[in-house]
Amino acid sequence: MYISLKFKKLLIFPFLALAVLSICIISLFAQNTPVFSEVKPLKLAVIMYHGLIDDTSKQNKYFIDPRYFETDLQYLTENGYNTIFASDLTDHFEKGTPLPENPVMLTFDDGYYNNYTFAYPLLKKYNCKAVISPIGISADEAEKDTRQNPAYSQCKWSQLKEMYDSGLVEIQNHTYDLHHIKNGRSGAKNMPDEDLSAYKDMLTADLEKFNSRMYDELGIYPNSVVFPFGSRSKDTLQIVKDMNFKAAFDCEEKINSLSSKDDLFYIHRFLRPNNLSSNDFFENIYKNVE
Repeated sequence: MYISLKFKKLLIFPFLALAVLSICIISLFAQNTPVFSEVKPLKLAVIMYHGLIDDTSKQNKYFIDPRYFETDLQYLTENGYNTIFASDLTDHFEKGTPLPENPVMLTFDDGYYNNYTFAYPLLKKYNCKAVISPIGISADEAEKDTRQNPAYSQCKWSQLKEMYDSGLVEIQNHTYDLHHIKNGRSGAKNMPDEDLSAYKDMLTADLEKFNSRMYDELGIYPNSVVFPFGSRSKDTLQIVKDMNFKAAFDCEEKINSLSSKDDLFYIHRFLRPNNLSSNDFFENIYKNVE
């Protein structure tokens, strides 16, 4: 059938209009469709302290000069870092609670009395937070210590409560009585050839005893476990999770890269030495962080 050129043009026009309309719709949809990019892991440095002592003859790998802790706090505050608790971290991944910019965590293991005499006043001075993880049995025994000495004494529960009540200190579980290496056991690790059921009963009883004592004295429960010496077994984390702990800390010295709440059971920490300036210490930690 013969179709005039004029009629052919009339047929083409609707198709061209439809094509232009389709392009416009696709373009509009693309502009209004959110682009989902991969969320970057949270890079978090966690610093591990033990004791602070101003007597140079008693300073060592774990007992450092309080001046280093003060210059650490100065460095962090002057460079825009914000100290956080373990509970801030767990709330962030479980509830979506925002974290401050440039978070960093400061932790003290063992609950030495010098945490109360030296660290606590500095935390108040610089309005910084810290996590203190005492040994439960040591806090109980400290109640009998009538002449506490910063060089070796432990904090009493009443001193831990005072620091907790300030809002600047969080208390976590460092086991009740597993901070030792004896009888084939290293910290919270299982003994060779120990039956899994027996190991689970032992670890659960110890952590629950700490929790109970802390609740009796402070009115709260810890939500994290700080393993003595960083020691744990292949079954330890599952036991801890079954007890409803939300996080666990070890002693591996590396930056944390946290993407989910499951990562919170592998929180690594840098030991703060007694021979580096704050600038050198923190720059060495953060030099490879993107």
